[in-house]
Amino acid sequence: MTPMEDFQDLLPSMPDASRVWMFGAQRFLTPDEANHLQAEMSHFVSGWQAHGKDLLAGFGLLLNNVLVVAVDESKEPPSGCSIDKVFKLLKSQQEKNGLDFFQRTLIWARVESDLCIYNGESLLQAFHQGDVNFDNPVVNMLAPTLGDVRNAGWIALNDSWIAKKIAREIQST
Repeated sequence: MTPMEDFQDLLPSMPDASRVWMFGAQRFLTPDEANHLQAEMSHFVSGWQAHGKDLLAGFGLLLNNVLVVAVDESKEPPSGCSIDKVFKLLKSQQEKNGLDFFQRTLIWARVESDLCIYNGESLLQAFHQGDVNFDNPVVNMLAPTLGDVRNAGWIALNDSWIAKKIAREIQST
């Protein structure tokens, strides 16, 4: 499995209503890291259970650093403990490979043909330099369902959670 660029093809056998969790790494994965993560995730989702019942789950690695984990809740909903297991697996990636999937304030933006990873400060700097504007597409890390990822995985920066903060910062300078 290679990292996906087209979100519409993500987990084609799972329904749009599947619940998703999106985790973005602070950097791009190396090919070895991506292969290792995909092997661990394949093993994990194939045996993922909630209260002894199998979960219908899948995952996809987008853009070589955004991991999407999906569960079809109509078959069996995940429990809090089962969800915690995903977080534990991803926390182990930080220890093993220095990958941090829990910096929730990062933004993954398309700038021309490149994907750039920004924090709030570097995004504001890119804005002031003219590298980024409110029309730039960013990964919608707040998508609640697989259908939302497939159909609105990219949104305009203006429609993202950080847009108001950037607008306030620009107005104050």
